[in-house]
Amino acid sequence: MSKALCVHGHFYQPPRFDPWLEDVLPEGSAAPQHDWNARITKECYGPLGWARRLDGSGMICELVNCYAWMSFNFGPTLLRWMELHAPGTYERILEGDRQSFLRLGHGNALAQVYHHAIMPLATELDKDLEIDWAVQDFRTRFGRDPEGMWLAETAVDLPTLEALARAGIRFTILAPRQARAVRDKDGEFQPVTEDSIDTTRPYLVRLPQGKSISVFFYDGPVSRAVAFERLLANGENFWKRLTSSLHAGLRNIATDGESYGHHFMFGEMALAYVVQQARERRDGVALTNYGAYLAAHPAKDEALIHENSSWSCAHGVERWKTHCGCSDGGHSGWIQDWRRPLRRCLNYLKYYVDEHYSKRAGLHFRDGEAALSEYGLVLAGSENLVDFLDRHCLPGLDTALRTDACQLLLMQRMALASFSSCAWFFDDIARIEPLNGLTWARRALDLLASTGGPDVEAGFVRVLAEAQSNMREDWDGAALWEKLVTPRRPSMRELAVYPSRFPAAKDRPEMAWPGVRLELKTEAQQTQLSCFWTQTLETQTMTVSGPEEFSAHSRHKAEVAFRLAAEHERELLQHSCLLARDMGPLLPGFTEGQGEPQELLALQIPGLVWNWLFEGRELPRSTQDYLAGWFAANPGVRKLLERLVEERGTQMALSLPGQAHALVEVITRSRRLGLSIYWWKAQNAVMALPNRGVHVELCQLLGLSVPEA
Repeated sequence: MSKALCVHGHFYQPPRFDPWLEDVLPEGSAAPQHDWNARITKECYGPLGWARRLDGSGMICELVNCYAWMSFNFGPTLLRWMELHAPGTYERILEGDRQSFLRLGHGNALAQVYHHAIMPLATELDKDLEIDWAVQDFRTRFGRDPEGMWLAETAVDLPTLEALARAGIRFTILAPRQARAVRDKDGEFQPVTEDSIDTTRPYLVRLPQGKSISVFFYDGPVSRAVAFERLLANGENFWKRLTSSLHAGLRNIATDGESYGHHFMFGEMALAYVVQQARERRDGVALTNYGAYLAAHPAKDEALIHENSSWSCAHGVERWKTHCGCSDGGHSGWIQDWRRPLRRCLNYLKYYVDEHYSKRAGLHFRDGEAALSEYGLVLAGSENLVDFLDRHCLPGLDTALRTDACQLLLMQRMALASFSSCAWFFDDIARIEPLNGLTWARRALDLLASTGGPDVEAGFVRVLAEAQSNMREDWDGAALWEKLVTPRRPSMRELAVYPSRFPAAKDRPEMAWPGVRLELKTEAQQTQLSCFWTQTLETQTMTVSGPEEFSAHSRHKAEVAFRLAAEHERELLQHSCLLARDMGPLLPGFTEGQGEPQELLALQIPGLVWNWLFEGRELPRSTQDYLAGWFAANPGVRKLLERLVEERGTQMALSLPGQAHALVEVITRSRRLGLSIYWWKAQNAVMALPNRGVHVELCQLLGLSVPEA
């Protein structure tokens, strides 16, 4: 029999978007990157799309798109962010699925429940919405229907599997300990454990309503070794562990995709090594994906599952509602009794959101249930919001009622987002994940009130007040709501900072917000701010006067500072370059009577270096030697220059072959100064050249193999 291998990566980040601006604000712990999505994209998602494979001399001989060879799912909210902020990596993911579909007839990509909610704890309505929106998002991005769907934390019960089957999902993936019993077609059910179940085949789970769904149980020991035992430190060891004792059938593993590069640096290179071994059919093993394997080997044996179970909680799904002992955060003495009131208050809110929507939707939509179910098309970007309203709203609605309709849909979306599993996963309610969940609840409460629903905030807070933080005694849920969550709601005065500080924002996508369009107009000596909210089609205006103001806990201070810092860095570099042009010709005689250059050169050093690297201006060897030591003592300036030189060098690499000689000079000179630059994007650009062999020196400097002529 054949031997097949399937490596699955579950790629997911907690939804980090601000519910008003529809984008991610700065997260200090992700420094030097703007936020954790950006940081993990740099450390993991990007490297997996261009994974380095080395030849025998340690030179890069191939860039492997691992997404074309591994099974994977991406959270829809993460892909939405990536489409905006990391389009190259995003396209590499889509291309990986296209390549696998052409090779196997089944794509590598699986869908994932939309907000990563724990499905056994969700209502029937929420189960269907999480699945429907996920399917719509998947179709929009990958251009096909999903065959499989990843359940958050693999948390499962039979109603969840029934919901998947209703949506046309053929299979899902579970942990081996979630299997309760199995039987072949002629036998009786026999109890199994995570150690005794055969994970090399799919199983059929028969459902109460007469349907069935296939389930793959992943290999537990090998998956744990990847996630927790540093198996990715060596590609050969990874291959041997994957293929040892596999005599026939499917060896399938499933871990967080972030294991490959974020949790374990260069883990993507170990995976690229495995890909190459499988492409060569070493040991008779071939790479496949779940859809292709299921088509060739339909499930024959049946399985019973442990309901209300998951992979990451030994107590079922208690981690997302009680202090069960499962937590992550590094504080062994902390308790998580806050989990129960957090879930209770969100359930309380969702009850009123659902009740209000069901009463109000009939005033706006032809079919309120259908409109809510298909709202995922708008979230995925496959249908314009105005066109969606034209299709679903009752004819003749005025502008105010259409805005009201948008707010009802957004209210449901925000309430659903608050149930993202991450809010309960870690060890304190004052962490960023629960605070984000409560922020979406804040937005849902506002929308509930603005659409004529009941004011239930007082009751919500009474329940939330029972939650106690471990970090500070005075931080119960009510205090966090008042001091840290509600102040996240942006004021018009705070938003006015952006067009006033960054007047060219409308022409620069990175300065714009997906959720709001801001415009300042001055007439008759008065300045008016106009805010157009893209998710509700609502316009608000106010007169702007006086100095800029931020509330005590405003996150906009950090965002404005981050944006200003990026602009100021370039402005300071330009000024430094101008100063250095005057000083540069005098440097050969500078040391006469002075010893080494002193502090008076400090502001000119970035400009001196930049002019030498990119403008062809001279820099005496003695000054070069001095700067190597100066950068060692001034790491902040060094890191700034390294980042800016990398950006300019990447632009030069994308302009090859015309810039090849100049790029060689930049790399050589930057190394002479001790600048440590990871030329990752430049390597990718050069490797993509069909004739890179003509650039021998450049390839050698970048660590790339030179193909034979």
